[in-house]
Amino acid sequence: MASEQAFAGSLPIARARKQGYWRLTAALLLQVVAVSFALVGLIQGAGWWFALVSSAALLLVTGAGLRNLGVSRRLVPVLLIVEGAMLMTVAFGRGTGLLGLIPTPRTFSVWGDYANQAMLSIYQQGTPADSLPEFMFLVVGGGCVLAVLLDTLAIALRAPAFTAIGVGIVLVVPGALLGDGLDPFALAASAAAFLWLLRCDVRTRRPGTPRPTASLAISASAVIVALILGGTAPGFDRGGATSFTAGGISIGGTVTPLIDLGKDLRRPAAVRALTYTTTASTGQYLKLASLDQFTGSVWKHRERDTKRLPSGNTIGPVFGLSDTVATTKITTKVEIDNMQSRWLPVPYPVQGVSGLNGTWSWDPDDLTVGAINTTTQGQKYTATSLILQPTADQLQAAGGFVPASVERDLFLPPDLPAIIASTAVTATQGAVSEYDKAVALQDYFRDNGFTYSTQTPLKQGYDGDGGRVIAKFLQVKSGYCVHFASAMALMARTLGIPSRVAEGYLPGATSGGAANNPGQYTVTSDDLHAWPELYFAGVGWVAFEPTVGRGTIPSYTRPDAPQTSAAPGSTSTSTAGVKALVPTDPANLGSPTGATAPSTLQPVISGVGVALLIVALLLTPAVLRRLRRRNRLRKLSDEWGGASVAWDELRDTARDLGWSVPTTETPRVFASRVAAAVAGTPGEDAVLRLLTVRERDAYGPPTRATAVGLGDDLQRVLTALEAQAGAALRIKAALIPVSLIPAGWSPAPNTGRPA
Repeated sequence: MASEQAFAGSLPIARARKQGYWRLTAALLLQVVAVSFALVGLIQGAGWWFALVSSAALLLVTGAGLRNLGVSRRLVPVLLIVEGAMLMTVAFGRGTGLLGLIPTPRTFSVWGDYANQAMLSIYQQGTPADSLPEFMFLVVGGGCVLAVLLDTLAIALRAPAFTAIGVGIVLVVPGALLGDGLDPFALAASAAAFLWLLRCDVRTRRPGTPRPTASLAISASAVIVALILGGTAPGFDRGGATSFTAGGISIGGTVTPLIDLGKDLRRPAAVRALTYTTTASTGQYLKLASLDQFTGSVWKHRERDTKRLPSGNTIGPVFGLSDTVATTKITTKVEIDNMQSRWLPVPYPVQGVSGLNGTWSWDPDDLTVGAINTTTQGQKYTATSLILQPTADQLQAAGGFVPASVERDLFLPPDLPAIIASTAVTATQGAVSEYDKAVALQDYFRDNGFTYSTQTPLKQGYDGDGGRVIAKFLQVKSGYCVHFASAMALMARTLGIPSRVAEGYLPGATSGGAANNPGQYTVTSDDLHAWPELYFAGVGWVAFEPTVGRGTIPSYTRPDAPQTSAAPGSTSTSTAGVKALVPTDPANLGSPTGATAPSTLQPVISGVGVALLIVALLLTPAVLRRLRRRNRLRKLSDEWGGASVAWDELRDTARDLGWSVPTTETPRVFASRVAAAVAGTPGEDAVLRLLTVRERDAYGPPTRATAVGLGDDLQRVLTALEAQAGAALRIKAALIPVSLIPAGWSPAPNTGRPA
């Protein structure tokens, strides 16, 4: 008979648990929908949104259905991974799957192609990007991954609080790509969905109808905290100079550093990046990296074997430089203020660097200096370098011979737009030597109606450095240093002249006036720049300046000028003078580098803000539970009702540790279970003493119940309960205190009726 009653009593619980799975699934789907709002603006149209939500919904609903059929909750995520793989095979397998459903090695190869094409498309297009198949691949795949992750955390592992981490990552990434910061609507919606998930989880663990007051209060307070943090934390506002970004210049750290430069150029505020003093008579271009690998879509730094840079080690020799070219050694002392990169800004060609913190290496091919386990932030160092002084006659005689190691710098993709080569031929008509052709290319950009603008390429859809982008630039004749440098480098290659693109800083402006601070310069975010370098046998890599309105024309490209410098910017013209040539449109005077304070400190500050937001959401229940316990312990000193307060704390602690505490259970039955669990510990006798005081307080006539020893006994029982529960359950109880949701059982002292 007892077994029949137990069986009958288990039916409502089982039914409620099945309903709970559906509630949890609905809450998880709500999380997906909420976080998807953060992705608005990345891809055009609404098709991607339906694809994302539909793929996630398919997996989540399947998971709930499997659990209702009796499948183990921990086996379900494995089956969902299989389902997701089959879905991706059907949608993006291009017929390579076994029976069209099961992925094969060829399927994974196809997926790799999709992923690679998606990355290239991201850098070729602005935002919002066209809804291309490769983007849909990322969207559907991301929806599947997100669904499996949320389902695993919330249901399989019974740790729904940790879904905030996955959701937080999805919230941050779009802001990093768009440079717009966190979407406050998506943030608030995600916070509300997260807290609703926690409430559904509690109801699933303990079937019943809890009073909503506490959960609604927690939800409201946490959402308000999220909105306050989202609206006030540095870098969280959408738009403006302080928007959260992924960091600005990160040469060699991203696929397309020139694309990053273009984004940085549109920032409105200039910030000091570094200061330097030099023994040279003029300011120096400071080179960060060489971008010598052209894929057809982007310029990239070609990874090569590097050499470790011990303290005081010399760098060199200068590749391609003959002894007949005059040189002057100079010393430059640099102090980095607000600039962060894996590449070190130094004059080219650098011969040695001292004073660096951390581990660094140098590239024998292009003499760039890169960090191994540090960055440029806060570095103070001294660089020795050469000023090359080739004569026009030497450059005229150079060319023709291309070393084997430089031949790769002639590579052009077969699908390079024809306008690039034809324009090169037109621009160099009448030029005989490679030097004459190089000068003619430089003059072509500065004398044929080209204008400097950071906004025109963005508005007309040709922002970037790929072949098709440069073709459009040659037609529109408006762009910024990325376009000018890329165009001249590609055109030089069509003429058989090895080329690459350098990225670094213009010389900057003298600090406080040349008379007061001779040889001291300040470089700001406005000075980030890109320029082409062409190879001439016997001289090496030579810099040119095709960008109209920026930098200075190298003296060796003007045969009638004194031969004093082999680097653009080594003339007496300062950046301050150059800026007069730049259009006064504020949009074109933006910070060209995110490697300054807004782009280096800001991601750190914003990242800390995101972390604080996630931690605040995760710890809100724990803090409230801790405050409740503290308040109860304070009330134990009351002469009236102290036993009831202690008993409530004991029951809540047991619930937090995963105990089932039915509302119909009497104090004596509950106390016997606790005593059995903590048998052999001081908590065993303590819980019996608590029971005696509790029954006297609840069922006897009103008396002044003594509080002597009540707190000590409660602490003994709580300590014993937590010890037998284990570390994992204690952490879970602290982070996810289910007792915050009222259990619907409230003792009434002095009524004389059993609870």
